[in-house]
Amino acid sequence: MPNSVCSIPKIMGIMNVTPDSFYARSRIDAKQSINYTQYQHADIVDIGFESSRPGANPISEKVELNRLFEFCGNLENFEQTLSIDTYKPNVAKIALENGFNMINDIMGGGKNGEMLEIASLFECPIVLMHMKGNPAIMQNRPFYDDVMDELLLFFENKLELAKEIGVNDNQIILDPGIGFGKNITDNDMIVNRINQLKKLGFPILIGLSRKSFLSINEDGAEDRLPATLGVTALAVQNGADIIRTHDVEDTYRMLCVLSRILENNNIKNEPANYAI
Repeated sequence: MPNSVCSIPKIMGIMNVTPDSFYARSRIDAKQSINYTQYQHADIVDIGFESSRPGANPISEKVELNRLFEFCGNLENFEQTLSIDTYKPNVAKIALENGFNMINDIMGGGKNGEMLEIASLFECPIVLMHMKGNPAIMQNRPFYDDVMDELLLFFENKLELAKEIGVNDNQIILDPGIGFGKNITDNDMIVNRINQLKKLGFPILIGLSRKSFLSINEDGAEDRLPATLGVTALAVQNGADIIRTHDVEDTYRMLCVLSRILENNNIKNEPANYAI
């Protein structure tokens, strides 16, 4: 069921129907039984059929669609908003025709707004993410003069394009793309300066779950839950509206306590205008 206690932020649970996503425990085999209860406190379930981990090579549209079609029989078991995690417009279109309600695009709507066209056609929410390069090369020594300046310019251009195409403001969610072509310092700066992105006037999605910038002594993704929850709390206090996470239940419980504390101290974030 959707998150009913914690009003800030919304929770997006990650479901990877892939054999190679970076966190092995997040991988789902569509042919096997799925534990839907682990997503019961998610507002959104973000389902991807292609890994976008650092170093990942792209798969063909045919392979991605085959995985999608194999999974579609499970969609009726969800009550949440279902997000298709893809950068291929045709995959998004077919997913939306078959029970999905939302697009999560790591390519920020496409070079020429191709994914924005799909969002406009279906009048659905779309997450526009910033990424420098592509998954195969994005972590090869990324560099910015100022990562926040680049993010703001990127989003301003995307928002102008979205308006030209006819996407309504309340459909748009912005994601600074932590770990997508950023080094540790860049990621830290984004978490600390979410308020700068909030000035654009759109909900901010933060996806930092178990990522390598949270590593202590070169530990693996399976050991990064404490760091994930700690930095998630900081991101929420700094204005994040949606948290994308592998660990829905742990995140939900942490947010319930955090929400209470923020409310009791009268520093609750204003709820964003969601189309979900």
